[in-house]
Amino acid sequence: MKGEFAATVESPDPKTTPESAPSRGRKSKRRSAQSSSGGTPARFFLSKSDSNGVPSLDREFDSEPEAIVESLKTGRSYFVISEWKGLADLSKKVPLIRKEAIGSKKASSS
Repeated sequence: MKGEFAATVESPDPKTTPESAPSRGRKSKRRSAQSSSGGTPARFFLSKSDSNGVPSLDREFDSEPEAIVESLKTGRSYFVISEWKGLADLSKKVPLIRKEAIGSKKASSS
């Protein structure tokens, strides 16, 4: 009896091994993080030098690499901002609250 049990323990099913399960979990987390932030238009701003701990936005940049280079040159931090709006779906018995990305308003604010 002990020999039979040992034989089954020595040949585990590859589908149930703990090594394969976490790798699948990591991949799905990466995909979900990329897909959720991929469609959101982000805006990039350099911080003002006199912010005193309160976030104050200065110049806006078209891309993150531009903001990074300017941050390096000036020694100031930069902000990545995305705008969202809360929406309620009341069509079912249980209300569902979700978020919707708001597009860039750069053209109208300049």
